[in-house]
Amino acid sequence: MNISVYKDNGSNDVNNISMIENQLNYSLPQLYKDIVKKHDALRPEKDIFDFINIYGKPDDRDVNFYSLKKNHIDGFIIEEQANINDIDNGGIKGLVTFAFTANGDYICFDYREDHNSDNPKVVLVYHDDIVENEDGTSSMAVNFLADSFEEFMNMLHD
Repeated sequence: MNISVYKDNGSNDVNNISMIENQLNYSLPQLYKDIVKKHDALRPEKDIFDFINIYGKPDDRDVNFYSLKKNHIDGFIIEEQANINDIDNGGIKGLVTFAFTANGDYICFDYREDHNSDNPKVVLVYHDDIVENEDGTSSMAVNFLADSFEEFMNMLHD
């Protein structure tokens, strides 16, 4: 996949990517690993994606990838996991955030159906929209985006 880069934070070595996967305890999609190996904290030129939001309305967001390196200004992927998985604060288990939007929403790999997948669905998690679940708990609202990371990347446009 050919990606035009607006900005990035250099590259990542394979060992660092493997370390991140081990810390997350999930297998990341190969295309994602190929991209972040070359472009840490990627902001692509084509950074907008369109989708139907949870209210049934057409919507759009931008995408900025988290860094796989500590102390990056846009956030470190491991530190951001604490937010998305904090059940006491509306978080959801089984999601791995890999990017964010300008308004603070999370873009995540969704491992809830298959913890062992290396090609999970991609979802948008609304950081400021809490919903009541059928089991009586509450969590941030989750919006389906794509069946795979490749499908998500193909959604991006100017």
